[in-house]
Amino acid sequence: MRGVLGCGVGVFSVGGYSRLLEPRWVEINTTGIKITGLPKRFEGMTIAQVSDIHHSKYVPREFVRRCVLKVNALSPDIIVLTGDYIYRSGEFLIPVAEELSELQAKEGVFAVLGNHDEKDQTIQVLSKAGIRVLVNEHVTLYRKSDYLFIAGVDDLLRGRVDLRRTLNGTDEKPKLLLAHNPDVIEMAKDADVDFVMAGHTHGGQVSFPFYGPPAVPTRSGVRYAAGLFYEGNTTMYVNKGIGVSWFPVRFLVRPEITLFTLQGVRNRRYDGSEELTSENCSGGPVSDVIHT
Repeated sequence: MRGVLGCGVGVFSVGGYSRLLEPRWVEINTTGIKITGLPKRFEGMTIAQVSDIHHSKYVPREFVRRCVLKVNALSPDIIVLTGDYIYRSGEFLIPVAEELSELQAKEGVFAVLGNHDEKDQTIQVLSKAGIRVLVNEHVTLYRKSDYLFIAGVDDLLRGRVDLRRTLNGTDEKPKLLLAHNPDVIEMAKDADVDFVMAGHTHGGQVSFPFYGPPAVPTRSGVRYAAGLFYEGNTTMYVNKGIGVSWFPVRFLVRPEITLFTLQGVRNRRYDGSEELTSENCSGGPVSDVIHT
């Protein structure tokens, strides 16, 4: 009898943790990203990434607000949002956009669409909130005479990724790419992209000790579940997101805000030496120029 009760208490404890505690226990991961030929004025530039907010009855507005405050406390140079702002109902789009309008970055907030985002409405609402949505296009970010490119592609599942159009008009300067789905790496690694920031996976949302996530909703499966990856000359980071979908639980996959610091190097060397730390807390060129 005691064994049965003990087992029941254990199951209840795990269930309560994964439903009530971990989904709100945000971690802040920080990592340096090595970029070959990074212009000197961009050395040390910081980028905060937020992904897969999924504002819904499971991810309340107050939680989104707390995450926005955490991001602002990092004082990033730019902020990137890599898709899936709502879950299931469009009624959550305006409230989440109102919260995201409070994001503060020295050189702009940029976003791409996810597979849960209706294109036209999401672009309109986020743009009204002061967020630049990139759909198969890029902007040129200047610091005096130095510059690099920030690009964004359409969602791989719901839209049409056109990387050629996205990068048309760029040159040899560094290219940072926003993509909701990490499977985009298969195209980006052959397109002279330096760094890809993606989401979509939620890190599997559930992960088991010594095994990892049982499944990830991508064509590549669990290969790009979360974290840093190196494909050819391209680095990719897959963010675990801050929201939930399908099931309102997280287990050993805490919601995440990521802060990247760009570091210039002469030669790319992908040996996994970057340190990741956590704290609890087809047409013509489509481009814009941003001066700071």
